Amino acid sequence: MTQDLNYWLCNKGTTCDSDDFEDGSSVEFIKEVSLIKLKDGRYQISEFGTFRNILDGFGYSLIDNEIAEVLKKYVFDQIELNPIVIFRRATDEEWTNYSELKMRNQIEFKDYYKTESIGLKIYGILNGLIYVSAELKSIIEKELTDLTDIEFKRGLPLMAG
Repeated sequence: MTQDLNYWLCNKGTTCDSDDFEDGSSVEFIKEVSLIKLKDGRYQISEFGTFRNILDGFGYSLIDNEIAEVLKKYVFDQIELNPIVIFRRATDEEWTNYSELKMRNQIEFKDYYKTESIGLKIYGILNGLIYVSAELKSIIEKELTDLTDIEFKRGLPLMAG
């Protein structure tokens, strides 16, 4: 019998040195934009790279507003979403198509395999990783068919431990 586990919602190609995913997958490194969160709530680009649907760093998770709308619709009571501005000082460019995602429910790394995964659930692990239940995963896949560069992995990335 396979245990019903939560899924890591991530970008395709998210950095990881793991073979600890149930499907045996690994991932490749894609240079993502690096951000610094400023005191005024904006995010400044510190190193340019690729903008992905999920931008995360220590202590924050930014998600494309299309994903944010789905989460707001189905798990509004488990999250807090704040629209944000990303800017590049050198060129005066701004991006407003992201929201900061804060998950009210957190999973300790050691408790992943015994965390509730039935129903519509979303959890944070390690200051930014987004984990969702199988039911929420199905809804996201159904409603965001045009977002082909996100994926779901079962298990834990070794980089987290």
